[in-house]
Amino acid sequence: MTRDARLLQVDEAQRVLLSVREDGTYAQMLPLGLPARIADVTVGADFSADGRTVVLWSAPVDDERTVWLWRPGTTEAAVVSQKARGAVLHDASQSYVAFLERDGAGTTFVRVAGTASCMPGDCVLQTPLQVQGGTPVLERGGRLLSLVDGTHRWFIDTSAGAVTDLGVLPGPSFLSPGGTRYGWVEGDLVRLVDIATGAQVWDWDQVWRKDSTAPGWTATHAFMLNEERVYVGSKGIPAGAPQGWPEEHALTACGVAGCLQSDSRARCVATTFGGQPAMWCVSDPCIAIRCETPGPDYRDSEGHSFFSRSQEKDTLVGPVFSPDLTEVARVKGTKGGLHWLEWTRGSVVSKLNLDAPYPTAPLLFLPDQKRVVFHQPVLRDGVAESHLWTWDQSKRVDLGLLDGTPGPGSLVRANPATLYLDTDVVNADGTPGTAIVRVDL
Repeated sequence: MTRDARLLQVDEAQRVLLSVREDGTYAQMLPLGLPARIADVTVGADFSADGRTVVLWSAPVDDERTVWLWRPGTTEAAVVSQKARGAVLHDASQSYVAFLERDGAGTTFVRVAGTASCMPGDCVLQTPLQVQGGTPVLERGGRLLSLVDGTHRWFIDTSAGAVTDLGVLPGPSFLSPGGTRYGWVEGDLVRLVDIATGAQVWDWDQVWRKDSTAPGWTATHAFMLNEERVYVGSKGIPAGAPQGWPEEHALTACGVAGCLQSDSRARCVATTFGGQPAMWCVSDPCIAIRCETPGPDYRDSEGHSFFSRSQEKDTLVGPVFSPDLTEVARVKGTKGGLHWLEWTRGSVVSKLNLDAPYPTAPLLFLPDQKRVVFHQPVLRDGVAESHLWTWDQSKRVDLGLLDGTPGPGSLVRANPATLYLDTDVVNADGTPGTAIVRVDL
């Protein structure tokens, strides 16, 4: 597709390829367009759902980054901000782009750019809210923005620009991913409110703490990974613990049927994994004799663990997950022993024994989750050739010789199934180079 560049992004419809070179970020229309510079060097890019706009951002320098908005077919990306801090937020249609800025006096500004009127050299920023001091964080739920500073929370309607000041809430507060509900922890109670109506969602406030097992425990934070369930993180000394026992953490899941402890001796926080809402949990240090503290793990919105690095001791490549996080593939092996490709779907595990030379990254699921694509060299007359393969749990197919070896970036797109891949190559003059290739799957 292009040389002397690294892969940045490709839209879902496969109309545009974005790449990064030493002097900036380039775009080329697919399938036959030439790369053209649209912005300075970037490290991330998000296409809108319809592919009509792209938000790009640079690496932070002194906690500040540059943000751009680009429309495919135009020659230049519009600079939205050169002082953005923290996360760069937008909705799926990219009707707006939002972030924080901060001045030398310690004032934090919520900046919102309406993308419809954002043009190169003329991208007007609205400032619906500013706060003095503190460590505010900007969150998003659907089209709703929320600024949180400790227990103080504000809502910002991105359509109208209206600000609702909820004030200082009695305890840790939270916003649902879809932006339909919010709530807070108040003492022993979890309160959940419908944003549209202002009505309490549950018929009664749910009690997250039981005095019999967690006397005097306090809530440290709370979060939602869907529109129905609230997770409360807490800490305290368990009932019956001896003098000097260290403080422990717990996680409680609350829903319409009540609250139930989801995990003990673990601290969990909200995150994303593969673009899906998830939680990251780390266990309290093990204080018993001859025991190991489990490594951090990722859990889904139901609280089920789906990835822990401590369980991947024999994994050589991966693990990689299907788009819906229900399936996982990895290359496993023992030192000096057999290597195999492993695909887990529920309780069913499929294995493909492999011969040397062994696979290297990338290893990716195709969007339909019926095949994986992986890189494995092939020996020809004692020389290792770089080949790509697919496997559907029964048949392995050689896609052919790859010019060069895989680089750091790769992604797959559907309709048609296609792999875009960074490669490290040797130029005609013998010098090392880079290229981006496209592989029909």
